[in-house]
Amino acid sequence: MKRKVMSFAFCLFCTSLLLLTGCSSEEPSSWAVYDGATIEESFPVPKEASKTEVTADNTKMSYIRYSVPGLDSLDQIPEAYLDAIKAWGWTEKTDQENLEEPNPILIFAKGGTTVHLSLEGSYLTVLVPKEN
Repeated sequence: MKRKVMSFAFCLFCTSLLLLTGCSSEEPSSWAVYDGATIEESFPVPKEASKTEVTADNTKMSYIRYSVPGLDSLDQIPEAYLDAIKAWGWTEKTDQENLEEPNPILIFAKGGTTVHLSLEGSYLTVLVPKEN
């Protein structure tokens, strides 16, 4: 009888572990709903994002850094987010040299505005160069 209980407990543990692993591999729900970025309202950021740092007084660039739930477990920007950026009318500019970097900066353009986007550790940063 003790052997059956131990076997049952082991199976229950394995099943729980598999369920947790399966759930954690999906993108967080924070990548499904978006608001406009504080420094460029026409550029989407996850609605659940929390501002951690804003700089608008730099003469060359304004930026805002966000903390997003689940971001620390990602090694690249989720495809759903890139699709949302494109749906909001932004076009990605390709920079072949930049793609070799460990945390590349993605560059998007819309009209006369350019936005740089980077994923660094547990932060998502939106940078907007200022015109001279």
